[in-house]
Amino acid sequence: MNLRDLEYVAAVAKCGNFSAAAEYCNVSQPALSNQIKKLEKELGTDLFLRLSGEVRPTVCGQRIIKIANEMLISAQRIKDTATEFRDPEAVPFNIGLTPTLAPYLTDYFSKLFSVLFPRMRVTMIEDLPQNMLKMVEDHSLDVALVAKLNHNPTLEFTSIWEEPLYLAVNEGHPLAPLPSIRPEDVPIHDFIRLPHSFGYELEDRLPTPDQASRGSKKFDLTALRFETICRHICHSDDCTIVSALAAEQFRQDNWPLSFIPFEAPGNLRNLGAASRLNCPRKPLLAKIGAYIQENPPKGVTPTFRA
Repeated sequence: MNLRDLEYVAAVAKCGNFSAAAEYCNVSQPALSNQIKKLEKELGTDLFLRLSGEVRPTVCGQRIIKIANEMLISAQRIKDTATEFRDPEAVPFNIGLTPTLAPYLTDYFSKLFSVLFPRMRVTMIEDLPQNMLKMVEDHSLDVALVAKLNHNPTLEFTSIWEEPLYLAVNEGHPLAPLPSIRPEDVPIHDFIRLPHSFGYELEDRLPTPDQASRGSKKFDLTALRFETICRHICHSDDCTIVSALAAEQFRQDNWPLSFIPFEAPGNLRNLGAASRLNCPRKPLLAKIGAYIQENPPKGVTPTFRA
């Protein structure tokens, strides 16, 4: 019996079948299945019931899976403890950003890491908040930048900055001259947005577009990418929500858009770093927060406190 065997057992329990568990563990299904069979033979009891289309733990398996997960957590703590005493730049750093952040922060974070940790390999991963938080829990990411509103309470949240929300319209839109706008005043028949939350409280007060509300449109759009929507806004009467970071980048790139600030309350999102409790990379996170405090991206207000 070894830790790899326990990882396989935990993966099968988590995924519910051998093929998904093998993919999760990055091994072939026969290799994973055979190793579990060997472990069951060593223990003298079955850990799983092999049913049609699914795998269920036996009563004994349930108890062993619980112990296996505890042992795997302890093993990771040993690795984390060792990491604290190594050269921090010798250990790669994985950071996750949402699709509404990553395009506007790649250059910023590239410069940040080159200044603070010039010898460290850094990988930036773009994904949805819920996927990234799971990756932090699974140790695939060291930290994920997410809005506090989308944060998983089982992880630790370190506030980094506050960022206002805007309504984006093309420069000739009738709403463009407005000094500010309430969510309730956004025209439902012109409003397009991504299906996931940006992390602002006022999003619950925005209109919910549907087929009926946009039925009069000669040309309509459903998009997976935020920038696809924003490019569409440039030459249409539609509108969408845009964070301050994105708005600053669009201004810099001379996109023909106007940005109307949303009125309070709920118009600011608290963006921060989600990390595991007792994560050994906290000293790095503290340096990153201090750098951002002194050199924030344009359009945001730093909130990091050491």
